[in-house]
Amino acid sequence: MSVIQWESMKKEIIVEQQTKKTGVHMTQSSAFTKELAQEIVRNLTAFGKLTTRPFQKRNRVQIKKKSIPPVGEYPVLVDTSVLIDGRILPIVNSGFFVATLIVPQFVLAEIQHIADSADPIRRSKGRRGLDVVNALKNQRVNHGVKVKIVADDPQDVKEVDHKLAYLSKLWKARLLTVDFNLAQFARAQGVKVLNVNDLAQALKVALISGEELSVKITHAGKERNQGVGYLSDGTMVVVEDTKELVGQDVVVVITKVHQTPAGQLFFARLK
Repeated sequence: MSVIQWESMKKEIIVEQQTKKTGVHMTQSSAFTKELAQEIVRNLTAFGKLTTRPFQKRNRVQIKKKSIPPVGEYPVLVDTSVLIDGRILPIVNSGFFVATLIVPQFVLAEIQHIADSADPIRRSKGRRGLDVVNALKNQRVNHGVKVKIVADDPQDVKEVDHKLAYLSKLWKARLLTVDFNLAQFARAQGVKVLNVNDLAQALKVALISGEELSVKITHAGKERNQGVGYLSDGTMVVVEDTKELVGQDVVVVITKVHQTPAGQLFFARLK
């Protein structure tokens, strides 16, 4: 074999060896690339699940919240008696009350029924109740109070009072009333009650023995020589030796404070 042939064969062997090495390297590189791509896909899939689960959970929570009737902030269910009573309007206008007043349609229906009564007194009370509802809806003095008329009416509950207690408990709302029996029933159901009469008692003038005040004698008392007058909040004052002073303003001194189930009763004498 000549030197030239040997050199040529040697080159072919070297080229063949390099080709085999390159093929092995390329095969290994291709396998590594394929495995790396699969790992990336697996990681992206796992990451996608982690990022979508919180949004899915949040959406479920939002749907659950929407199933609860929107009753506003500080919800207070309003009883028929409160609207007929009418004192809720000046209380709201005073600014001491902040709430979303909820008036169910069945309460309005009851007031409408009273307004259609043949009895003139009941008819007047019903009309006053409707006027109070409209005044509350249109009032602009107290921006912390809003009025919502709702159509919710639990059909399996018959009595209006029971409906109010049921909805108050369902919505975790307070119940506004002047009805003593309804207040007691609702409290027994675990409902928080706001009684306008309780507020009125809390706002009564607080007097002590020896205090002086001016009062107008409106009529004679039960006992001899007694006269009776009233304070601005309606509290009765019985004054000795004023039977003959009916219709006059007198200055008196409080002698005794008597507590009754209806509130305080003051006894006094002329100064």
